[in-house]
Amino acid sequence: MDNKINQIIHLKNGTKYLVINQAIYQGKSYYFVVGVTEDEQELTQEFQIVEETKKDGSAYLSTVKDPELIKLLAEYLEPKA
Repeated sequence: MDNKINQIIHLKNGTKYLVINQAIYQGKSYYFVVGVTEDEQELTQEFQIVEETKKDGSAYLSTVKDPELIKLLAEYLEPKA
């Protein structure tokens, strides 16, 4: 897994997220992200945990929706001061 912390991820739909933290859980990569404005100068209030899936050499992100998994991952992905 590459270190993506503090990097901006660009999605095909034009949405951009800043990776705040990342973790591997049960062999899958997860990222705690916050949305950024189009010009990448400001953060939005959109926080989420996403799962990375790789297929045919490309990486795909999907929002984690399982409440139990979110609770578990939040402990690992919570930024430490």
